Order: sequence, then C-alpha cells, then structure tokens
Amino acid sequence: MLWYKAWLETRTRFLTCLGFVLIVLVFFVHHAEGILPVRSNGYELMFFAHFYLAALWVLSVILLGMGGLLRERATGVSSFTLALPVSRERLMMVRVAVGVLQAVALAIIPWGAILLTSLRHGRPFLISQACFYVFLLIGGGLVYLAAAVFVSSVVEGEYTAPAVAYGAMILAGIVCGTLSKLRPFLDLWRFITADRYYNRNTHLLSGPFPWSGLACCGCVAAILFLTSIQITRNRDF
Repeated sequence: MLWYKAWLETRTRFLTCLGFVLIVLVFFVHHAEGILPVRSNGYELMFFAHFYLAALWVLSVILLGMGGLLRERATGVSSFTLALPVSRERLMMVRVAVGVLQAVALAIIPWGAILLTSLRHGRPFLISQACFYVFLLIGGGLVYLAAAVFVSSVVEGEYTAPAVAYGAMILAGIVCGTLSKLRPFLDLWRFITADRYYNRNTHLLSGPFPWSGLACCGCVAAILFLTSIQITRNRDF
C-alpha cells in the first residue's frame, strides 16, 4: 500500500518529466546534423546528448524529491498519512526507494531512446560507453535527489521547498565555479556529465572507472537520506 501511495503521489511528475526528457533528446539526436557542426561524429554527439540529459535529469530528480509529510501538512492531508499503521521511518524509506527507482528509470529509458535513435540514423554506439555514462549520472546524481529530499524535510511549503532546492543547486554551481582550489572535490556537475573522463581527441570516455568517486557520492547521498529520515521522525506534526 505504501509503495502504491508513493507512486500515486509522484506518478504525474515522473511521467511528465520522462516524456519531456524523451521528446527533447530524441529531437536532438534526430536533428543532430543541423544542430551540431558537420565535424561532429557519433561519439561526440552522444557526449552532447548526455550533457543535455544530465541537465534535464537533475531538474527532474529535484522535482521528484519534493513531497513528504511537510508538503502534505501544507496541503492539509498529513493527518491521513500519519494515521496509517506504519512508522515515519517506513514512510520515508518507501518514499526514498520510489524516488531512487524513478531516478534510475529517468536515466536508463532516455539513454535507450538515444541509442535507438542514433542506430536508426546509422550511428552505432558502444554499449560499454553508454553504461559508463549512465553509471556516472545515476551514481553521482543521487546526491541531487538526496539533497532535494533533505530540503523537503526541513522546508515547509508546496512551492517554497522546490525554490530553495533549485536555488541551492545554482548556488553550489557558482561556488564550484569560483573556488578553483576546491573545484576538483566539489564539482559534481562535471562528474555526472562525464566531462572529467571525456577524451576530446577520440570522443570516448577513457581512464579507470571512478569507483571511489561513486562511493563518495553514495556516502553523501546516504547521509542526506538518513538525516532526512531522522528529522522527519523527530518533527512534531
């Protein structure tokens, strides 16, 4: 029941985001010759397609991370959820799990559409490269989802929480762009867009797979998720 409830609460946002992302990316790949320079090859095209996907994906997962008991209190329906015979921890864990699954789907399904569209236009692409892109996006990008869940756990309001989350994302980008010494450690954006691993000569992702970077991002996301659960459990509704 909790899983179905979480799906009902987020399905409109999820399906809207997925549909929009698919339309934009399929259009981009389909009309790539008119958008990118003639010199662009299939692998360079995929890099640009992934860049656009990453931008849309981050915006989407932040939107999906909104919600929870604070939003329900703002809309006046939190009393029903709190009356369910389950703990707040369970409510939050299901919400987080559904959000993670939707975030994964928002990465895999569009990349599948990118590959199919590219293949249809005679531009085959290595599956191993596509997997590299997807793992970077999901593994690093879950920090954005976790941050959105955290914000929605401390900021009340149906529209205030998303505004704060998007504002924090923009501020983080500005900070990373100005603090050059901290940029290698803080620039999550370059990580999920694969810019750190993109070889501009071959247009392929190269170098060892960044397991340590993914582990670090996973730890940060886990800390934010657990903190959000703890805050929700202790909050007086």
